[in-house]
Amino acid sequence: MGLLSDPSISTQSKLVDGLARHVRKVCYALYVAGVAWFFCLALPEFNHGTYLSENALSPGLVYPEIRIDANRLAIQLLEELQRERKDHLSTTPHAWIAAKMNEFGLETHTHNYTLRYPFGGGKEYHGKNIYGILRAPRIASTEGIVFAAPYRAASSVHSDIAASVPLLLAFADFARRKNYWAKDLIFLVTEQEQLGMQAWLEAYHDGDRDLDVSKAYLRPGNLPARAGSLQAALNIEVQDLEIDHVDVRIEGLNGKLPNLDMFNLVQRIMAREGITSGYKQAPRKKRRHSQSHFEQNLRQMLTMLASQSSGVPTGNHGLFHRYRIDALTIAANRRATHATLKGSPGSAAVPLLKAIEGIARSLNNLLERFHQSFFFYVLVNNDRYISIGDYMPALVALVACAFLKAYLTWSTLPATNAELERAAGWPKEQEQVAEVEQENLDPDKFELPYGSVLIYLTATLLIGFLCNVLPLQQYFLEIPMGAAPLTTSVLSFLSLIGFILPFVVVLPPGGLELLHVAFLLIYGCALIVIGLLNFALGFFAAVLTVPLVIALETKEENTRSTLRNTIRLATLAMNPMMVIYVIVLAMTLYQFPELPLQKIMLRAATAAMDASAYGLIDSVIYGNWLYFVICTIFLPLWIICWTLSLSKRRDYADYLDFDESPSTSPQTHPQAKVKTN
Repeated sequence: MGLLSDPSISTQSKLVDGLARHVRKVCYALYVAGVAWFFCLALPEFNHGTYLSENALSPGLVYPEIRIDANRLAIQLLEELQRERKDHLSTTPHAWIAAKMNEFGLETHTHNYTLRYPFGGGKEYHGKNIYGILRAPRIASTEGIVFAAPYRAASSVHSDIAASVPLLLAFADFARRKNYWAKDLIFLVTEQEQLGMQAWLEAYHDGDRDLDVSKAYLRPGNLPARAGSLQAALNIEVQDLEIDHVDVRIEGLNGKLPNLDMFNLVQRIMAREGITSGYKQAPRKKRRHSQSHFEQNLRQMLTMLASQSSGVPTGNHGLFHRYRIDALTIAANRRATHATLKGSPGSAAVPLLKAIEGIARSLNNLLERFHQSFFFYVLVNNDRYISIGDYMPALVALVACAFLKAYLTWSTLPATNAELERAAGWPKEQEQVAEVEQENLDPDKFELPYGSVLIYLTATLLIGFLCNVLPLQQYFLEIPMGAAPLTTSVLSFLSLIGFILPFVVVLPPGGLELLHVAFLLIYGCALIVIGLLNFALGFFAAVLTVPLVIALETKEENTRSTLRNTIRLATLAMNPMMVIYVIVLAMTLYQFPELPLQKIMLRAATAAMDASAYGLIDSVIYGNWLYFVICTIFLPLWIICWTLSLSKRRDYADYLDFDESPSTSPQTHPQAKVKTN
């Protein structure tokens, strides 16, 4: 009966042992399958054509009512604004904008906000937004739509988009003459790029009511007037009234996207007006057709994921998404030559004004928020997309490697004192002699050091937590250093502590194996959660790190010396700060190929330091959680991975009790007794 009950000959045990022997092959097969699935999504058979799910959006596709007089008004306003800009080289002509909104019959208000710069030593910056409200004549102010245009001063280093404000005002004048609006229309002009929009949104929804003014970095103030609940928003950035194409920008804060119906609506209306538009739309002279459709689709997918992974919005529209407001930006780029559209002089802005009118009328007809189409998708091209149900299997296949290896590692953990002896690497002769002393062995199961591993995990998480807290402490802010050097110094110091930690703290027997299981489980769960919130970041992190996780082993007898050293070097290269530097170096090399390598490396180092500081600032002001994810998740995981790659363990002899004489060492005396406490 003992033979029948022997667990070593069970089918489950044989299956686990077989998988354990070939775990790397199985995991690499899953890795290749996940990457191959993602590449297959660029094929037409694996993606879908776009369509409008919400029938209420159809009114915007009817014949537009805007005429040539709106174009003349836009040209006149642009000429007036250019004269005002000569007197406001580094400021915003608030008085002129407010006067024009009042002239067009809008309910005009001014919004003031204050920024307390985190690294400015208490220095404050003040800003002002101008907005006008066109109340819905057919219903109470229960819902609203925002039409926004950022204003950039003449001294700005960014591209000139001065034509955005005149175009916005021209459309406001047209909208005031119509009585079919069922929602309040808000015409907003912001300054200081995304900072002004963030302050206005916080003031619109919360204001200073629940804000600790002494600790807040952005004090949004309070709005003198509000409209209804915001349903959608359209951000307008126009370089010139005569445009070449429209780039439709959709990426929002932390990789969020507007409803796919809104993107499809803009695309259809732009096509109706004869405007070339699309996601990442290129100028006509730079459009290449030499690539195959598969290459173009794959390039589009990777470009979108790269833009999403940073979590930085591509326009002011991206800040609306955190309030569950669907928004996007139409960025109209100027024509290379000032040849007017359709051969009609002085009517260049009419197609764009008609497109804005169509978008406004469609949004005005919505009975509820966007909900019927997808919020999680990847655009293959302007008329094809991939839904979350199609691209998530690629990430699941990559993460499955971690969970499979965690299970197999757990199943091979030492469960008894006899297994602990075998794990200690004793020669077979000593094991045979030790069997004679079996009656002296503790029959109880070997207790894994859960407490030690938990303390070690807590220490790594504490290092990540300090990366978020220390750079903003008053003591560090008083150090006479800039934001970038200070942030980089703190991150480097804490990364150095994580590097040294495995040399100082050595886990007891069984702790390294248990830490390996915990690492695999935390790693897999973290990637799944990150992938659900921001697929691009989770997928890129998985593609980059899963091969290293598969190769990682805590048992040195299972890994060749060359491979073990390679894993350690790869682990060092996977340090989050090193990865950031390599990414910035590649971008610098791509943008400035004419520079010598030494200057490129120095410029990349400076840019990487700036990126660390900007990531922290974006985290505390806008709520971008990329810096938080890197410090709180990726850095602790790297410390654990570095610990496992070193495989520094307390000798199993520390767990065993031997006589003091030299002749009774573990190497010479086989009759060792396991400690019994």
